[in-house]
Amino acid sequence: MRFRPLLAAVAAVAVLPTAPAQAFTSSLSSFPVSSSIPGTEKIVLVDVPGYGPYLISPEVQGGGLNPAAATGEDLLSAAVFSADFENNAAARDAALNALSPDRRAQVQAALNALHSPVRQPSTVPADAPIVVLGNGLGTDGTVHPNLLNRLVAARDLALARPNATVVVSGGATPDGFIEAQVMRTWLIDNGVSAGRILVEDRANSTVTNARYSRELLPDAGAVIVVTSENHIHRAVVDFTLAFGTEVAGVGAPNDPPTAMPSLLWTYRDAVNWFLA
Repeated sequence: MRFRPLLAAVAAVAVLPTAPAQAFTSSLSSFPVSSSIPGTEKIVLVDVPGYGPYLISPEVQGGGLNPAAATGEDLLSAAVFSADFENNAAARDAALNALSPDRRAQVQAALNALHSPVRQPSTVPADAPIVVLGNGLGTDGTVHPNLLNRLVAARDLALARPNATVVVSGGATPDGFIEAQVMRTWLIDNGVSAGRILVEDRANSTVTNARYSRELLPDAGAVIVVTSENHIHRAVVDFTLAFGTEVAGVGAPNDPPTAMPSLLWTYRDAVNWFLA
């Protein structure tokens, strides 16, 4: 109900007819209507075949949104996650069904991960790459206690899986240090062979952790993500978008102990995966 005024405002800007799925998705990149209204995020209105106009929830929009550059499949994919967040099964299912088979499989895998417990490492092959995510450094470049717990978990997993490549993922800090380089040094100093470690030194978010790690591991059919307990579910969903269905996770203890977050940030990542 709260979105009706916004929908009316958008309709006044442009009225976009519903088209068959194939024609619709081929021309949708020029679609959505985006505009700035004080106090709101961008207006992203997607005309979903079989449903009609659907407004991407402002709650699941993050920074850097650029819907004008999105493809039709990107817009429909974002609509799937936004509608799922709002418990709008009709819009979600219609958008999902309008996707091509490959994209539908990607989005469905991420939806399944979002609504499921994190898979255990035992469910993926012994040589599945291990990706450990950065978590900030001290102003002097030292390892933060929370990151230390992630590194310990990654080290233990790497030693138990000697044929697995290890990726350290983390970009530059405000103080000029590179998280991934510091993480690599720690792992080498604590028993992991340097030859096993790949450095991903650009990421500054969970989404970019997943994107850039995929670039380093283009042929990986499975992956294990190591991060903190309160972050592991979100990370597994993002890595599922990047790698597919075979994503397991290890959640290291939070230091200090931290409450589990809501799913809002996970939904934001999923929407922004396609629109940012």
